Amino acid sequence: MPKVAKSPSEVQNALLRGNIKKYMDAYQVTDKQMAAALGIHPGTFNQKTNDPERFTFKELLIVFRRLHFPDNEILEVMRMGG
Repeated sequence: MPKVAKSPSEVQNALLRGNIKKYMDAYQVTDKQMAAALGIHPGTFNQKTNDPERFTFKELLIVFRRLHFPDNEILEVMRMGG
């Protein structure tokens, strides 16, 4: 069976999901701490991390700031259409 290529939005979601986990690990930030910074329940943060399209723009700005995302990685995941 042939492999089906990921859509541009699936690629963006995978990049964002991986970058959030990478920077949380690098800066030793827990799910609970991130949830508190966003004003949401830790379970909700996990759900949004697993499906990044669920983050609001405001929440993403907080995530980027809290985890010290470099500009190039912000641009990488914010580009429309991959």
